[in-house]
Amino acid sequence: MSDNLRNFSERLFEEIWNNQNLEVVDELVSPDFVLHDPQSPSPVRGVEAYKQMVRYYTTAFPDLHFTIEDCLSDGDHEMTR
Repeated sequence: MSDNLRNFSERLFEEIWNNQNLEVVDELVSPDFVLHDPQSPSPVRGVEAYKQMVRYYTTAFPDLHFTIEDCLSDGDHEMTR
């Protein structure tokens, strides 16, 4: 399970955020996904809302780039730094 979670995190940050390949969102994000982001006044719900959030941030910060320093896994939990 931990390899799958690490692969998920790597794809999320590299393909979606760094490369802005929003087609990958359809593959990785569940239709009933909910993101509670302290920077957002309301939760981000679903695939299209997640894509919209990525577009918003990458437009506002065109040089935005994530680098994964560490991935720690414990069973079905994973933390990416």
